[in-house]
Amino acid sequence: MSEMRTKPPFDVRGFAVAPDLATDAYSKLGALQDVVGEMVREAKVLGRSVPLGGGYAAEIGKFMAEYGIGGDGSAVQQLTAFGKELESLKHKIGDALKKVQHADETAAEGVDCIGG
Repeated sequence: MSEMRTKPPFDVRGFAVAPDLATDAYSKLGALQDVVGEMVREAKVLGRSVPLGGGYAAEIGKFMAEYGIGGDGSAVQQLTAFGKELESLKHKIGDALKKVQHADETAAEGVDCIGG
């Protein structure tokens, strides 16, 4: 009988990245948040009731409104959740960058450079 594993074969809690790459990722996440914000605004426009006529056209208008802002699964709901995840990731990267900066400053304080 095979042995049950009680923990994963590798640590999935985090990863390491160079500070300059983390700074670049932080700024790119900000740019992506801007794009997501624009998409939310555009999706909200879909949520407006557009009188397209009767019959099939009315069904299309109703679908567009529900897709835009209609609650569970709507574009606005999904994009807003994605934006919150981006903000959380940016916060984590920012915290990590602060720790690296603090560690660098602390290490620099302990170095005495005398002479030439």
